Amino acid sequence: MTARWSLTHEALGQLLERLGTDPVTAGREYEALRARLVDYFVWRGAHHPDVAADESLDRAARRLEGGEAVQHIGPYVHQIARYVLLEHQRRDVRERRALAGAARELAAPADTSGELPSACLLRCLRQLPDDARALIVAYYKGEGRSHLESRRALASRLGISYDTLKTRAHRLRLRLGACLRECVKAGGPCD
Repeated sequence: MTARWSLTHEALGQLLERLGTDPVTAGREYEALRARLVDYFVWRGAHHPDVAADESLDRAARRLEGGEAVQHIGPYVHQIARYVLLEHQRRDVRERRALAGAARELAAPADTSGELPSACLLRCLRQLPDDARALIVAYYKGEGRSHLESRRALASRLGISYDTLKTRAHRLRLRLGACLRECVKAGGPCD
């Protein structure tokens, strides 16, 4: 597996040079572009709009560092943001499907002929406290365009903001992911 690229000082410098002639102007333009990207991701329902905006800017910097010729940096970064959004949406759909399948398995009797990852997911979901398990299952219950409305309704029922709900779901996904990796690494459920 290849190492993940991280923003270098040189790459950031090249991006800033494209945004302004002096450091102060470039910094302001960078922040303005980042704010527009965050708004773009917020309006399209991205889970972590600030992370997606930073990822878009990092990708643009990486391509500039790699020598890609770019005439207009703003539209170029917005085009990258569209791809980042699509990637995040595809990942979110995969996660929703996996968790929805786990929720169905929790409701059904255990299948002893199931595959290792699904058995591990079941085990990891069962290890969560009841309220956390109910939250993550309810969070991923909706499908298609209606999932945003169902999540907003869930946040309202819980008496928390939509952003707080997204943060809690993200933390639970991280927790489930760590549990799944350990379970698969160990060769499957022990309970």
